[in-house]
Amino acid sequence: MSYKRFKIAGLVLMVMILFFSWAKAETLVTKEETAPSIDGYFNLMNYQSSQELYSLTQTDSAGMQKLNMDVYQFKNKSTKRGFLYSLVVPGAGEFYAGSKIKAVLFFGLEAGFWTGYFSYHKKGKNKEKEFLNFADAHWNEQYYRDSLLSLYGVVVDTPGVYYGRGDSIVISHTLPSSKDQQYYEMIGKYDQFRFGWDDFAGALSTFNRDIYLGMRHDSNSLLDKANRFVMFSIANHLLSAFDAALSVRSHNRKGEKFSQVDLKIRLTEYNGNEIIPKFTVSTKF
Repeated sequence: MSYKRFKIAGLVLMVMILFFSWAKAETLVTKEETAPSIDGYFNLMNYQSSQELYSLTQTDSAGMQKLNMDVYQFKNKSTKRGFLYSLVVPGAGEFYAGSKIKAVLFFGLEAGFWTGYFSYHKKGKNKEKEFLNFADAHWNEQYYRDSLLSLYGVVVDTPGVYYGRGDSIVISHTLPSSKDQQYYEMIGKYDQFRFGWDDFAGALSTFNRDIYLGMRHDSNSLLDKANRFVMFSIANHLLSAFDAALSVRSHNRKGEKFSQVDLKIRLTEYNGNEIIPKFTVSTKF
């Protein structure tokens, strides 16, 4: 135990002794009286105070008075509670365990992860709006179907192989009837939909199609980064929860070790005319 803790325990003990003496005992020494001896000390107290003091003390083999009391007032904390606190809010379990620095660290990481998520998610969604508007402006379903009909005689884009003027085309996907996520993915990803781009000139790809694919890639990359921050947050919750459980366990062990304090008090004469309490403190490591 450090000297600082001994000092604090001693100060607390002195305050308790002074308060007890003031509240329960009569004046021991007055200007007109001489100090009583140890044998006559209890005669100066009323019967009730004597009984209360006697109930707190016990006599050892040497006939000296000894008082044992818990000066630390330590209470164990729940490991499960610390774990659950940090599982819900990273850092809360560490704060419960008394580790404020780690509490700030885990909570700060959590705030940073969610800030990163919302930032990248917003950028990704803004980029998504850009490529959706670009597709609506430069890809036309009617162009696509008219080209399939005139070149390959395809009325409905049913999957299969179709032959036209000296070449063939493989229809692998059917265009969705509504403009959902799959619709916007298909028109850029598969070659069969190249006919719908407004700058189609017979090549597999077009300039507008390449721009569109680049915009989709940027949007997906930003959204993937946002999702990674969510994964980091989940890992932070788990790590903080296990660390909080260990912190609570460490707190309990240190507290239990420090609370093993044995306090001995003896009433002795001082300078022949004054009675004072003399005490010693010992602990087990």
